[in-house]
Amino acid sequence: MMRDNQQWADYAFRLFEARQGEAVHHIVQKFDYTQQSASVTTRGLTGELSCTYVVKLKHRQCSCGMWGNHGIPCSHAIQACRHFGVNASNFIPSYYDIQAFKKTYRGRFAPVWGEEDWDDVDFVLVHNPTRHARCGPDRSRSIRIYNEIDRPQTHARQQYQARQT
Repeated sequence: MMRDNQQWADYAFRLFEARQGEAVHHIVQKFDYTQQSASVTTRGLTGELSCTYVVKLKHRQCSCGMWGNHGIPCSHAIQACRHFGVNASNFIPSYYDIQAFKKTYRGRFAPVWGEEDWDDVDFVLVHNPTRHARCGPDRSRSIRIYNEIDRPQTHARQQYQARQT
């Protein structure tokens, strides 16, 4: 990374580059220069406008939630930055910086002893076979709990399939 003169760690660099590519398909429709907030609309696969997100640059927020997940601006925020003439890379947190990355691994790490040197414990680990039951060869069964959000999609899909037949 240092040899390539990268500013950030690989993960942040690749994610930011990908989001920059996505941003060209977004349109900034409404904006407020004083608050540095904007309404950014995405285009669907066929080119029609589909979803609208609110970006607040001063608060480092986007209503899509992606910016808050990793700290790296989402594609909507990058397009809003272009609209306001702001460098989106200024919003990438300093902990992704190469120097911070180097500092993380600068210290010494003590080697881990082998299992034969571990202390005895006063409890027993019990395997719960129902936790990761298999549905087929080498496939984990989902342990996701379905809620009311899933039901309308299933109902709508069933209605759509009924209309197709």
